[in-house]
Amino acid sequence: MLAIYGCLGAGHMAQQQNRVESEEVKMSSIIELEKMLANGNWSAVDLAKELGHAAWPVIHRASEMPNYLSRQIAMICAGNVGGDQAGPVLVAGLSDRVINVRLAAAGQLSVNPPDSAREAILSKLSSDTTEEDIRELLALAAGHLHGERTMQVLRPLAEGNDSLAEHARMALAKLGDPGAREWVMNRLSASEPLVRYEGLQDLEYLNDAGLVPRAKLLLADQANALVVGHERRRRYRRVCDQAVDTLVYLLKLKPSFETGAGKIYSHGELTEIGKLAQ
Repeated sequence: MLAIYGCLGAGHMAQQQNRVESEEVKMSSIIELEKMLANGNWSAVDLAKELGHAAWPVIHRASEMPNYLSRQIAMICAGNVGGDQAGPVLVAGLSDRVINVRLAAAGQLSVNPPDSAREAILSKLSSDTTEEDIRELLALAAGHLHGERTMQVLRPLAEGNDSLAEHARMALAKLGDPGAREWVMNRLSASEPLVRYEGLQDLEYLNDAGLVPRAKLLLADQANALVVGHERRRRYRRVCDQAVDTLVYLLKLKPSFETGAGKIYSHGELTEIGKLAQ
């Protein structure tokens, strides 16, 4: 019996030791994160993701550091860690004196806006004093925010023909507006290859698997759409190449080959995606 108790005691002590060591490693990582952010080191983003919510005290401090690059990276860290705590940091970033920081904050909000940032997003979006490129990103953020107030803010913005209007229509389409969704679908059958190419990219923002059949049709579209590579080795990315990327994204496909922006796919790779997307 004493031997059993001895084993249990030793096991308990080992668990305690492991916990202590784990906390020491975490504390060391937190200190390292602060150094990275102070020095404007982009590797801080990966470390912040690793630390998760434990990174928040450092991210908050970094968002007010004198070095604008520290603040810019703090915005990316906030967006990657996510959650409601990201809201105040990113909203504050929208009013930063340096445009790089404002763009970083708006960019993160455009991907995964926390509900705590809802009012600030809609307020900045509807303000004529906000820079146009910031408003475009905030329009995409609004597409994640369901509600009548969001629709009321977006609809007037969507009436023009400029870039902001296109972003607003994209957001309305994501929110289910029939007219906006029809506009997105029409882009997939436009006469200009680049518009069809960009239309496929738009489908990734909508992130609706119900649109897969339309994307799949463009696997046969061999039209050149976008120049890639250096001038001496210029190549053209075709509409079908973007169709691959869009289908991989929408269906979370795992093909036997590497995919990614800029790649031009072979006939065999296009065929494989067609089969996987069935």
